[in-house]
Amino acid sequence: MIEKGSVIAAEAGKAKHLIGRQDRAMLSPQSKTLGNVVELMRKKIGGFLVSAAFQRSTLAPLARWALRRVNSFYKFGTRFKMDMQLVERGHYAYCMMNAAILAQSLGHTRISAIEFGVAGGNGLRFMCDFADEVLKLTGVTIDCYGFDTGSGMPPPDGAKDLPYWFQSGQYRMDVPALKARVPNGKLVLGEIRDTLPDFVKTHDPAPIGVIFNDTDYWSSTRDSFRLFDLVAQHPGNFLPRLFLYFDDIIGTEVEMYGPYNGQLLAINEYNDQQSAVKIHLNQNLLGADHLPWRWQIYYAHLFDHPQYDTYVGAIRQGALESALRLQV
Repeated sequence: MIEKGSVIAAEAGKAKHLIGRQDRAMLSPQSKTLGNVVELMRKKIGGFLVSAAFQRSTLAPLARWALRRVNSFYKFGTRFKMDMQLVERGHYAYCMMNAAILAQSLGHTRISAIEFGVAGGNGLRFMCDFADEVLKLTGVTIDCYGFDTGSGMPPPDGAKDLPYWFQSGQYRMDVPALKARVPNGKLVLGEIRDTLPDFVKTHDPAPIGVIFNDTDYWSSTRDSFRLFDLVAQHPGNFLPRLFLYFDDIIGTEVEMYGPYNGQLLAINEYNDQQSAVKIHLNQNLLGADHLPWRWQIYYAHLFDHPQYDTYVGAIRQGALESALRLQV
């Protein structure tokens, strides 16, 4: 993830000054000093707003409310909006942006993001819209695919699918309306177990780096993991590590999600059944208790992928080594 300092610097650099560049060159030293002070204040204020301490404070919701209204006439930078939780789907934005950064470090300029369980289409709509923001910041294009039956949920496959909470036909899609609203979204309609085996052969997607899994059922989540069966024959269609989001693993006292039903059970079973791919809960976000979706971000490691061992730590390791040097 891009460091906070660079985020704030980029946001501060985006701010429009009232005086043009040529005019600034003619300013007195006193005016230039004042401009530097104002710029420093912008950075300090921005850094304070996105700090974890402020994000956890009772003032943060009020700040977000105010910034959303300011954003209607002054457009904040994408990274600043992500850090301030101003984007509509912060969990989608996190996965897409960081997958693009990983792709960039591996030499890719195009990747794919998949949503399993499109329903009304709001997630796919956000994916396609936010892909434009990712392209501007990283130079990486994201193709967005959505898997769905198109006719609502299939019948539950036993108790593990939580039939006390989910029913056949829920979350139907208005296919014509969605295609009209999200023309760039690539819909794959049908049962996942039927459409997935030939997906790579049919669509030849750019390397898949993101999966948003909102299939609800244990059985459908299990079927979605068959995507990883295609890695061995088509490694070029995958990044070596993927950013995942699972929608149905927290819930309420009504759903009672747990390790013995639904998506969590599917994850555990999949990890137990093979060793080439492992899916695990992220560790880097768990302390960020201001992010309500931090327990739903997972990572997939494709250990046999030819790019898995490619070194991507140059910038961050360089900063760490510099900080660890003996001070004289």
